[in-house]
Amino acid sequence: MRRSQRTCDLLTGLADRDAFDRLSVASGPAWPRSVLLLDLDRFRAINDVHGCALGDHVLRAVAARMEAVCSSWPSVVLLARLAGDEFAVVLEGGERAACEALAEALRDAIREPIAVGGVQLLLDAGIGIALPHGELTIWELASRAGAALRPLKQTGKLPRTIVYEEAEHAQLLDRLALGLDLRTALAEDQVELDYQPIVDLGRRCVIGYEALVRWSHPERGRLGPLTFVPLAEEAGLIVELGEWVLTHACAEAVGWRGRGPAPAPFVTVNLSVRELDDPTFVARFRATLANSGLAPERLKVELTESVLAAGLDRVVPPLKALRQAGVGVLLDDFGTGYSSLQYIRELPLDGVKLDRVFASDLDVSAGAWTLTRAAVGMLGELGLEVIAEGVESAAQLAQLRSLGCRFGQGYYFARPLPGSRVSAELPDCEPA
Repeated sequence: MRRSQRTCDLLTGLADRDAFDRLSVASGPAWPRSVLLLDLDRFRAINDVHGCALGDHVLRAVAARMEAVCSSWPSVVLLARLAGDEFAVVLEGGERAACEALAEALRDAIREPIAVGGVQLLLDAGIGIALPHGELTIWELASRAGAALRPLKQTGKLPRTIVYEEAEHAQLLDRLALGLDLRTALAEDQVELDYQPIVDLGRRCVIGYEALVRWSHPERGRLGPLTFVPLAEEAGLIVELGEWVLTHACAEAVGWRGRGPAPAPFVTVNLSVRELDDPTFVARFRATLANSGLAPERLKVELTESVLAAGLDRVVPPLKALRQAGVGVLLDDFGTGYSSLQYIRELPLDGVKLDRVFASDLDVSAGAWTLTRAAVGMLGELGLEVIAEGVESAAQLAQLRSLGCRFGQGYYFARPLPGSRVSAELPDCEPA
């Protein structure tokens, strides 16, 4: 391995960020380079469990192994430790196959057991690869390699080699721009709510509405929650967005009235893990509800099954506090992966919304009928209300009623409505 600068990192003996900076300045578009960015998997856990001193030993061992591999690779120009457990390799040229081969050789070396202080550790790494593109500097390539790794780190799938794709970069820039627009949208009330009816299947009347957030983007048109709610999570805006939804849903619902003797419909709002994790969440929620004048029994919160992956210890206490305040709790998307009898038993629930997969094949599949009957029966025995989502036909409605499912939601009854149409769309309930 030919080094363009002296080694400077005191811990590992490798080049450091300054050397990487100097090489980035010296390199130009006529001198094509590729960059590999390596991030050790679960290294923070090693420091937490075994201490930073042992972690330093591990970093030195990894650096030595990487240097041994790179020294036999003629095209390697620089091996540097940039920060913590992040290393960078700069290569001459831009052949994808050569970069991927080097990445696998580095991972093979790192995966060999490391014995430190009487402890044997098994490591792996994620490696992002950025190939030459236009007039990008080495630092810009390193940023692209890091962008390739980022989603793997966020999803816990880091041990992998991945090449940065320029098309994905354009999508990333678009998501970043949309995320910045979202902050403006909340400040300027570009978001709004639609409401999808929840129906009593026996009496064929609306008993409640699910609040669904929409974004009227000035350039991209009306966007649904699947487009921008994940962005709100990434941008740290989900708590602010959730509070906006709660405030406006309560303010609109307080004016709804039932037809005849029927009670006024309730409204449901969706919750995220980050909202439940916020130590001020329960107090703010209660204050918002009290200020709106909406009766607590006319408000329900929905949490998706994916929230359960965060652990019961994180979600149960705030949910119990909401129920003690009179607010109902629903588990949404039941049947999509995380639910189990343990969750159903230990969560403070009032009801469950069956995922649309239950209703979708009811009129054509005996297996779907049997599965839905079992789910409705079990949940009913546990004293939980059952709301079937995705009802789209009269046949599905008839099947659900025959199975004892009391409530439903779906396009067969109505698509989501703007708040101004909610009261006008309330039909009279049929006799029980």
